[in-house]
Amino acid sequence: MEVKVGVIGVGNIGFGMCCNLLKAGFKVVAYDVRPEPLEALRGKGATIAPYPATVGQECPLVFSVVLDYPQNLVILDGPAGLLRNMTPGSTVFVCSTISPAQARELAALAARQNIRLLDCPVSGGRKGADAGTLTLMIGGDHEAVEEHRGALEAVSSNIYYLGDAGMGETAKAVNQVLVAVHYVATAEALLLAARSGLDLKQMLEIIVNSEGYSRIFETRGIRMIDRKFEPIGVLKTIVKDTGFVLNTADSLSLPMPMTSLARQMFQVGVNQGLGEEGSSAIIKVLEKLAGFSLADIKK
Repeated sequence: MEVKVGVIGVGNIGFGMCCNLLKAGFKVVAYDVRPEPLEALRGKGATIAPYPATVGQECPLVFSVVLDYPQNLVILDGPAGLLRNMTPGSTVFVCSTISPAQARELAALAARQNIRLLDCPVSGGRKGADAGTLTLMIGGDHEAVEEHRGALEAVSSNIYYLGDAGMGETAKAVNQVLVAVHYVATAEALLLAARSGLDLKQMLEIIVNSEGYSRIFETRGIRMIDRKFEPIGVLKTIVKDTGFVLNTADSLSLPMPMTSLARQMFQVGVNQGLGEEGSSAIIKVLEKLAGFSLADIKK
């Protein structure tokens, strides 16, 4: 018998998850507000649901891959929401990046309907989603993780169970500290190299083989140099995520000056109208401060 898995939100991450679930033999029921990716998934064998409630009625396991906390509330709560239409004992994995407190609120909301909701933020971007190599950081019911390990392994090569509800989002917050800071550091480093007359692509090769290496520098540095700012993770999302980080830090009386500064740089970018551009566009903010652009440098 085919196991049905629902996926709500089939953007950069959710689309790849659907494809890999189908490849692994699961029957996928997908929902999104946009028809284009749904039609593409229909062509791959997925069933298209007209409403989130329909996904809940058909699937004992659902991945929520929408943007944020308000969008999760829309699909989860209310008479037409997911939670009231799922069979008691069913499971929802929330793959959105939200705050740990919000994750606990959603888990409590689901528990009132006897639904297991786990926070399951992801890392790896579109490339990881397409390849089925996402990193999953999970907080919540451990039995649910083991029960649905097959579906989790279809979309991920790195599954980490971290404890109670909210702990997955806490781990994602730690990751986002490094993402935000590395983006800004990458931009600064490239500008220093450019102003000093170094060949930028040669510097990429040097750093990839040196102690200053980070994945952000390797994969996003080249996008900064080549002026590729397509929305693969956008500036406004970094502002959102680091806001959660700093709220959590405040609750722990933990100073985080580097994260605070990085968030301010991304906020400047949003204020300059760059919020919907790929996060590599943070280089534009630093270029304005520096008074020159990498685009002006011979590479």
